[in-house]
Amino acid sequence: IVDDGGISFATLVGEPRDSTWPALVERVREKFEEARQKLARLGDEPDHRRGSYFCENSGYSMGSGQKRPGNLKNSAARQKIVDDLLRDPDVVRIANFGSGALKNHVPGVYELYRENMEALLSSDPDLKPNFPNNVFAAATFNFGPRVITRVHLDYLNYAFGMCSVTALGKFNYRRGGHIILWDAKLIIEFPPGSTILLPSAILRHSNVDIARHETRYSFTQYTAGGLFRWVRAGFQTLKSLHAQGGNLSREYEEWKEGWRLFPTVSELFGQKNA
Repeated sequence: IVDDGGISFATLVGEPRDSTWPALVERVREKFEEARQKLARLGDEPDHRRGSYFCENSGYSMGSGQKRPGNLKNSAARQKIVDDLLRDPDVVRIANFGSGALKNHVPGVYELYRENMEALLSSDPDLKPNFPNNVFAAATFNFGPRVITRVHLDYLNYAFGMCSVTALGKFNYRRGGHIILWDAKLIIEFPPGSTILLPSAILRHSNVDIARHETRYSFTQYTAGGLFRWVRAGFQTLKSLHAQGGNLSREYEEWKEGWRLFPTVSELFGQKNA
């Protein structure tokens, strides 16, 4: 998806050209449903700003007043459910497909993520990445059973970063489950098993409803903007940096710097033909 200047700001990645992918997607759908049923036994379905459905987070992050990066925390029972999925080879494959798609389609952002992740993990061995060979810091498992998100921004994510979203479930994707990119004025079919990359912190998005008898889940990967600021500030908070006379404010308010991370169509085609 490109703007009028030819800059690619979102990518409909789709799915791998692999005959085994549909069966893998179906297995993961079943595992998400099993996880949802376990969560339902732990408590009622939550209602949050993105919608009304079960979800759990995993990985590491920084924001909302944290003094340093840390691992996202769940109760022991919920973490067991998440850990089972993190170790599942089918889930790992979906996750790393999203990371690989970022490398292929938005290489500038991928390199920034990779460098930032390596710096963070080298500086703090207590941080636990979700998956090997994957540049995203965190993930959310949206267990549904009907993941229909409200219009929202993921404002804690890096503004010029990309969020990888993979749709799962059993629903008629021609009639529902579409992703709406409000600022781009687009409504896009989003079939189960397909992935999209989008700057979810700056592009408002939501989903079209599905039928009552249908199910929809999703798996998202992202990195908090606070992690980038922590590294750029010399592994300290901006408050601490400013107290020492440093200043990153101008750099992080300069939109052109972030926008340069997004490739043009000609750059992408040149890269693929090289």
